[in-house]
Amino acid sequence: MSLGKTGEAIAKKYFESLGLELVAENYRYQRAETDLIFKDEKSKRIIFIEVKTRRTKTFGEPEESVTEKKQEQMIKSAQGFLMTHTEYDDYEKRFDVMAIMMEDGIEKINHIENAF
Repeated sequence: MSLGKTGEAIAKKYFESLGLELVAENYRYQRAETDLIFKDEKSKRIIFIEVKTRRTKTFGEPEESVTEKKQEQMIKSAQGFLMTHTEYDDYEKRFDVMAIMMEDGIEKINHIENAF
């Protein structure tokens, strides 16, 4: 399994452990993609999640790679998702980043709520 897929699996487990329900994985709209989409039925919230996984900090912390351009792509993907899933019209929308460092087989998770 690739590092990215491993990170997404870790993130999926993490969000499920919070009692959230998975709506979509690797959702694509045009050329934009969102790694994970979860919903919180109790608070009527839909959460669009970008997962970044790294083995080293050579290029900085994983979350630093969620650039403005990537944020724009996530917003575009979310807009596409919401256009075709009108059942979420009255839900609060949130964008999170899940940064995962895999060092010596140990994962360090940094969940950033409302990242942008």
